[in-house]
Amino acid sequence: MAYELQPDERETHLNMSGDNHAEWEVFTDDPYWIRRLEKMGIQPFAKVGWGFKYKLSADQVLIRKGKRQVSEATRTAMRERLRNSSTTESFAA
Repeated sequence: MAYELQPDERETHLNMSGDNHAEWEVFTDDPYWIRRLEKMGIQPFAKVGWGFKYKLSADQVLIRKGKRQVSEATRTAMRERLRNSSTTESFAA
């Protein structure tokens, strides 16, 4: 019988070394990420224990600041600006 990791035991690591900022190395033993990477056509270069290692180019990884928090007052002001700009603009044919 094959041993299977429990969800709280599964890990995914994203590493970039200081001497090569053009490449990321990913280790994962999580079936979710293994499937996602392989669906994108990324094949593992090594098997380590229960997981796999993948190489990604730097342009394949995007680190975002997070979702913007907007107050209701700002949201209302933005909505009004959009309404005013769309009613005052005229498009030449």
